[in-house]
Amino acid sequence: MFERLPPLKALRAFEAAARHGSFTEASKELSLTQGAVSYQIKLLESKLNIVLFARSARQVNLTPEGQSLFRTTHRLFRELEDEVHNIAPVTNRLSLTISVSTYFVTRWLSQRLGNFLTDHPSITIRLQHSVNDPDFDLKEVDLAIRWGDGSWSRCESEMLIPSAMIAVCSPKLIDSKAPIKQLSDLRHQIFLHDQEGNDGWREWLLKAGLEDLGSGPGPVIVDPNVRVQSAIDGHGLVLANRLLSEDIVRGLLVEPFDIQLEGYGFYLVHTLKAKNQKAFQLFRQWLLDEARAYNMA
Repeated sequence: MFERLPPLKALRAFEAAARHGSFTEASKELSLTQGAVSYQIKLLESKLNIVLFARSARQVNLTPEGQSLFRTTHRLFRELEDEVHNIAPVTNRLSLTISVSTYFVTRWLSQRLGNFLTDHPSITIRLQHSVNDPDFDLKEVDLAIRWGDGSWSRCESEMLIPSAMIAVCSPKLIDSKAPIKQLSDLRHQIFLHDQEGNDGWREWLLKAGLEDLGSGPGPVIVDPNVRVQSAIDGHGLVLANRLLSEDIVRGLLVEPFDIQLEGYGFYLVHTLKAKNQKAFQLFRQWLLDEARAYNMA
């Protein structure tokens, strides 16, 4: 048992880095250098005598212990922030917490969000990083942006960006030692999977006439950014959506076969209660307008 809690500054740095999935983004939020954030997290790991992040050259991912600590610190910091706002409210200040993957943020939302914040300076947006967990709920957020087929229970959903799923891979695989020239060649390939419940490989392979492969051999990579990068690096095929069109145009990924899974897309997901919030109403209308313009482009 610890004699006292670890330093609050270290816990705050950890929570921000875990939420963003990035030391760099955490440093921007906290107005610290990236080195300072890294130091605070190393200090926390030393105090707790556990590893919180699995670090690599491209990515930092939470260990199981890190995931457990993040759930608690995120909840407590949000409760603390809400309590401070309750006892010392800022006049006309509104806030909105959005559950969204870093994949959607970096490839679509971030380049547009600045316009909304400029038009609505009284609204504070909190982006809560999430993976596409099929068992997610909206208890700690006001709304979510999710990938799927719209079949979520106990909440309402509105289609933002419809997008068929297609199989893509690095050009390196097309002419590799096990080349991809026809569908039967996929029997010798690796498939990069989302977590069970969101993974469409079984459905795609069935449509391709390769149902005996099941969902195909290969690792589960929950983070979509890491999964896509693994495909770009030539480690296997990945199921892609419209937001990867730039990588396809640049030649980083290619579509070897014209087989698509229809009925999928990015959805705005929320509860009935959220519809009564002014901030939600403004953000929802802006988001639908932006998605409509993108779909028509």
